[in-house]
Amino acid sequence: MRRIDSRLDTNSEEFQRYRAHNRKLVSGFQKAQEEARFKRPQRDVERLQKQNKMMPRERLELLLDPGTPFLEFSSLAGNMAYDGSAPSASCITGIGIVGGREVVINASDSSVKGGAWYPLSVKKIIRALDIAIENHLPVIHMCDSAGGFLPLQSELFGDKYMAGRIFRNQTQLSKMGCKQLSLVFGHCTAGGAYIPALSDYSVIV
Repeated sequence: MRRIDSRLDTNSEEFQRYRAHNRKLVSGFQKAQEEARFKRPQRDVERLQKQNKMMPRERLELLLDPGTPFLEFSSLAGNMAYDGSAPSASCITGIGIVGGREVVINASDSSVKGGAWYPLSVKKIIRALDIAIENHLPVIHMCDSAGGFLPLQSELFGDKYMAGRIFRNQTQLSKMGCKQLSLVFGHCTAGGAYIPALSDYSVIV
């Protein structure tokens, strides 16, 4: 194969200016992602500690096979909505390796309003289950949810692609033979109760 020689002058002033600009953008993105994943009010961290609970990402780390990657979806979802009160849309979704198999993971983030669902949480969960359906992947739900965020409850169910779609997608996965496991670590209120009820297996604490 013929080699392609670049005409780009990496020592030019223009290149260095663009490089510095892009590195600044990447650094800002990484900082925003880090804060969305880990920055929580101290009172919420202490609340979980008093309940003898782990942080959601600590649970996720224990679930995944050691040394394997986790492809997280939409880590910045919801960060600029709801006055910044729902980082990552109060849930963690992605594809990871568990027992040597690729699985879709849907984890409540109980460090955000007790894992309550905002409208964007619902969209994020639905998208994760859509990906499971499209790729015939099993799903592990890590449940610890206060259900729908009550002040925005009217926005959760009023559309074909809102909360009811979560449960519709669960039944589609069941019909396809894609197994679902719910690990229930705490309260599963209202709509949050349907996820383990519609799973093939539930391990409940």
